Order: sequence, then structure tokens, then C-alpha cells
Amino acid sequence: MIIALTPEETIHAEKAVIHTLLEKGLDILHLRKYHFTDLQMARYVESIDPAYLEKLVLHSHPHLSTELGISRIHRNEWSRQHSPSNQVNTTIICSTSVHDIAAFNKLDKCWTYAFLSPIFPSISKKEYGRYNAQLNQLPNRVNFTVRLIALGGINQANCLLPLQEGADGIALYGALWQHPDPIQNFIACQQKLWKNFNTYHKDKH
Repeated sequence: MIIALTPEETIHAEKAVIHTLLEKGLDILHLRKYHFTDLQMARYVESIDPAYLEKLVLHSHPHLSTELGISRIHRNEWSRQHSPSNQVNTTIICSTSVHDIAAFNKLDKCWTYAFLSPIFPSISKKEYGRYNAQLNQLPNRVNFTVRLIALGGINQANCLLPLQEGADGIALYGALWQHPDPIQNFIACQQKLWKNFNTYHKDKH
């Protein structure tokens, strides 16, 4: 599984990149537009081909999910910690974020998947993850009810390492929006994952 996160601030050719990523087989797209008004968020979603609605995740504006036809929301660490898990809408697919494996292991089954970050030093945030990268913590995972998605510093050179250590998928952010050719970077990661998947299943048989 490959997930992409949009930049918080709108950047040049962002929507064109998003559409191409979805056309090329991106599994899930997280919409990180915290500063948008309700109207701006609605227009942003409406600008995306409705065929991909099932792949969109709201990081904010959860009250618009029904109106926009989006069945996925993301609640960050603060939101999760300040709201009881029984307040999660069971008709919505929910994801969340954690920053250490101990927190991940405590997650309830109401979460479909969770980002664990930073797996590597961040591409987009200088110094973030330099001293607290989580890759070596993956073998300590004991929660297999919630899918673990590796986030932070992932690019085409290292994208296989989290999966080899037990992650269920990867999320791309800086590798897309800090790169001059985000589509090619995505395709390179996608091909590596597909090749690894096919090799694994060939070996199993």
C-alpha cells in the first residue's frame, strides 16, 4: 500500500500531480488542508475526479464528510488523545498518527491504520527524525489488528526497508512535494514495492 499526503499550502501544479498519482494507482490520498474554509475544502474535493472519492481522506473538516461523499477521516494524535475511542463514527474508515511503537501497540481496533513517524529523518522538516527515527522500533510491534503505515523520510532509495521490518505500507510526503519530479519518484517506489511483493509470493510458492 502506498499513501500520499498533500502539502498543507497549495503549490504549483498540485492538482495535476494529484490526478496523475491517482491515475497511476495511488492507493489513498490524505487531504491536509487545515487552513481551508468549508467552501474551499468543498471546492478542492469537487476538483478531483469523483471516481477517486473512495480514496480520499479528510485530515480536517470531518463534518463535511457526508456532504462531500468521503468515507475516510484522519484524526491526529492530539485529537485521538482528547476524544474517547467510542466517539469514532463506526460508519467511517478512521486512521490516526503515532510517534513511537509503544503508542501504536496500544491502539484500539477502531483504527483501520496508523501512521508511525518519523521512520527516517524527514525530507520536509529539517532535523526532524534525526535522533528519533523509528525504523529500528518496527520489530517491537505486537499490534497486528491495526495496519502500520510508515511515514517520514521515505523515498525510492529506502522505501522497501519499512516493509522488510514489518510495516504494512508506506506514506509519501517530502519525496513528492520536495522533489522536482514527484510522479517519477512515486512510480519508482511503486515499482519497487510491486517487484518485492511478486518476489515474496513467488518464493512462498
